[in-house]
Amino acid sequence: MNRPAAIVLDARSLPPATKTEQILEAFDKLQVGTAVEINEETDPRALRNEMTQLRAGRFSWDARNLGGSRWTIRLERIDEHADGETFLQHVPQFTAAKASTIKELAGQMSERSYKSGDTIFDEGEMWPYLGIVKLGKVIYTLLSPDGKTHTIGERLTHDTLNESGSFDGGGATTRAEALTDTTIITLPSEAVIHAARNDAELALGFLIASSQARRRSIDTIADLAFAHVLQRVAKFLLGYARTSVGMTRGLPGVENLSQAQIAAAAGTVRDMAARALLRLKNASALELDRGRVKAIDRSRLEAFAHNVQAPPV
Repeated sequence: MNRPAAIVLDARSLPPATKTEQILEAFDKLQVGTAVEINEETDPRALRNEMTQLRAGRFSWDARNLGGSRWTIRLERIDEHADGETFLQHVPQFTAAKASTIKELAGQMSERSYKSGDTIFDEGEMWPYLGIVKLGKVIYTLLSPDGKTHTIGERLTHDTLNESGSFDGGGATTRAEALTDTTIITLPSEAVIHAARNDAELALGFLIASSQARRRSIDTIADLAFAHVLQRVAKFLLGYARTSVGMTRGLPGVENLSQAQIAAAAGTVRDMAARALLRLKNASALELDRGRVKAIDRSRLEAFAHNVQAPPV
C-alpha cells in the first residue's frame, strides 16, 4: 500500500516559469521508494511528458482527477533497473495488491517489442492479455466507417492496455499503436481475473482506474460537444507545452505530429486543424516550421484553450 508522501507540493501556487524546476528539485531529493504528492488544477499531461524526457525510467506516475479542477499526482522515485515484481508494484492498479498476488502474476509476465507504427492490437480484436507499457509511448485510435482516424489517448510507462477486453471477454475497444519503439509487458487476462477475484485491493485498484477513465471520457465528450475546434487544438497541444514563460521549443514528439494527426486528436478534419494552427501562429501562441509545431508559448496557448480570447474558427 502507498506510504504517505515524503514531500507535498501545491503546484497551483508555483510560478509558471519555475514550476517544473521546483518539482524536479523536490523529486531529486527523494530516496528510492519515497514519493512527492502534487496538487494541481489542470490536466498534468504536460508535466508527465516533461518528466518522461528529463527523468525517464526513474519515476512512477499516478494522477487522479478529483473533479472541480482538483488533481492529485503521486510521483514515486523508483529503481530503473528493478525486477518484474517491483515493476508491477508501480502500476497504479497493482500498488495495493498483496505481495503474493504480485509474485504470482510476475511469474506469468512476458515482454513484447514493437517498432514505431506497429499495431499492438486492432479495434475488435480478441487480444487475450492485459498489457502494460514498459518503455515507449502507445496511442489509442478509433476508425470511422468512412476511414477517418480519431486519436483518443496515449499510454506511457506503467499504463495498462486492453482493460475492457480483459475483464468483459469482448474485443478491444480501440486500436493500440506504438507511437515510438515500445516494449509491452503482457499478462494473460485469465490470470488477472483470477487474481482480482482473490485480492480485493487489486480489484479496487482496477475499479479506481475505471472510474478515472470514465472521467476522462466525459471530459472528451464535453469538449467535442461544447468546445470549438480552436479550443480543442489548443488543449491538445498544451500537453506538449513546457511549464515556462514565453516561446520555448515544444516537448519531444510535437514536431513529428502532422496536421492530420492533430486534427484526429482534436476530433476534426485536417483543413479545420490547419486553420486553427494558423490562427494560433498569428496570435504568437506557437511557431510553425513547414506546417509542424516547433515552439509554444504556454500562457498564450492556455488563453485559447480556456476560451479567453478565441472566437470560433
